[in-house]
Amino acid sequence: MTDRTTRVLVVGRSARALTETVSMLRARGIAANATNQFDRVLEDYDARDLDLVLFGGQVPPPLREHLEAEMLRRHPDVQLRSGLGGMAPLLTAQVEELVGGPAPGVEHDAETRELRVTLTAPAHVTATALWTVPVPPDPVPHTVALLDTTLPAGRHAIPVPRDVPAQGTFAAVRVDDRTSVVRLGAAPRPAARGTAGGALPAPAPVSTRLPWEAPGSRAS
Repeated sequence: MTDRTTRVLVVGRSARALTETVSMLRARGIAANATNQFDRVLEDYDARDLDLVLFGGQVPPPLREHLEAEMLRRHPDVQLRSGLGGMAPLLTAQVEELVGGPAPGVEHDAETRELRVTLTAPAHVTATALWTVPVPPDPVPHTVALLDTTLPAGRHAIPVPRDVPAQGTFAAVRVDDRTSVVRLGAAPRPAARGTAGGALPAPAPVSTRLPWEAPGSRAS
């Protein structure tokens, strides 16, 4: 992380994913807020306060285009990105990569289903497989720990178990204090709207208003 407290706003649907992401980011020293009140984003948050905004896939495209245009008009340096998935550990890892830069030397070999990490010096390495199962009204998150140990300098292979899905799955690889997020398989085709039980029920409303000051604590 940088010395300056980075301010992140997550705009998505799932109340669980939003509140857990805010908690995890703040534990890592990143000031975060989140909302699923799409029509109040510009009233509830000042774009000039923001460094990074993640948009979930449930934000209607025309509304997202409007929000992005207005945010850029008010704060041309704000970063606008699409969230990789509706689960807190994945969104947190994505923000860590965007804020601190990716972990060096991380690759994925799709044929062998291996993650590969090349270290120039000993480092603590963790790797976690992350994916969601679309069970309405909110996706169910799944995580599998692949590695959590200190490795010597050199090239290391981390196998991905066969029971980890080949589609829609990511890996978060942390080397000391930097994180890379790697897609492990092709993105699944989006389900057609209205074909799986009709419209989803409205989520529990979330619009956090936590102060932007640095939380003061950071995960190791």
